Amino acid sequence: MSNQTEELMASIGAVLPFPDWKVENRYTEPGLGFSIGDACPVSLRAALLSRSPGRVQDMLITLSENCFEVMMFRKWEPGLQNALNTGILIADMTGCRDIVAFRKERDMLIPGEAGVPVLYLVNEELMGRAGGSLLSEELMVWPARSKQTMLYQVQRTIRLFSGVTLRSEEGAKGLVFKDLIVDREKMTMHQGHTPVHLTKTEFSLLIHLLESGGAVCTREELMSKIWDTDFMGGSNVVDVHVKSLRKKLNDHAGAPRYIATVRGVGYRLAD
Repeated sequence: MSNQTEELMASIGAVLPFPDWKVENRYTEPGLGFSIGDACPVSLRAALLSRSPGRVQDMLITLSENCFEVMMFRKWEPGLQNALNTGILIADMTGCRDIVAFRKERDMLIPGEAGVPVLYLVNEELMGRAGGSLLSEELMVWPARSKQTMLYQVQRTIRLFSGVTLRSEEGAKGLVFKDLIVDREKMTMHQGHTPVHLTKTEFSLLIHLLESGGAVCTREELMSKIWDTDFMGGSNVVDVHVKSLRKKLNDHAGAPRYIATVRGVGYRLAD
């Protein structure tokens, strides 16, 4: 990782929390009047890229209030993606008046391939004159007309990139293990009829165990698949997250119902 990348990571501000969210309640973002529901606890990380951060301050606030972990950068580097596992980049291009300026600013903010969905914020003038290759990009006029419009566009960009489509409850596909019902597309999980709120990492961990079909998942495998690293070095990060997941499922290591420990190796689904 370059020195610049390390400096950028060191300069990240505090990740903003989910205000007013409680495990026992559905989350309702103050002022918007609509329920975020089970999507809230499964947080997604967004990176705002701007050489004038004040122009996108309202977006940072709104995203953080709606279950995104938000970071601000003046430039994006490829090394940051592996380190931060970002779900979307939002690039401030509002200072660009034509396609030439747009391309120059994009190359400055995002050198190389992003590897994640990118939403470009543009002014009304550029949007009105957009054509050619610019129309193939995900664009949004900024400032947005409303918070709802902004959130819809962000979520739409993520879905288009991942290929996920919205389905009705009847058509949703999921995984079932005992009384656990997991919807991978909506990233929700129910224990019987009760929703269980998981973090993104806990959800990924549970999915990997379910997809293993009962085979043992080693700690090294879990580190590689979920944290995208081969480093162990005495780290107990896997054990900590398994413990947290068990607690939410009311599962016990000594008499496991869902997750069994294979001593010295890793974890698997309980019999």
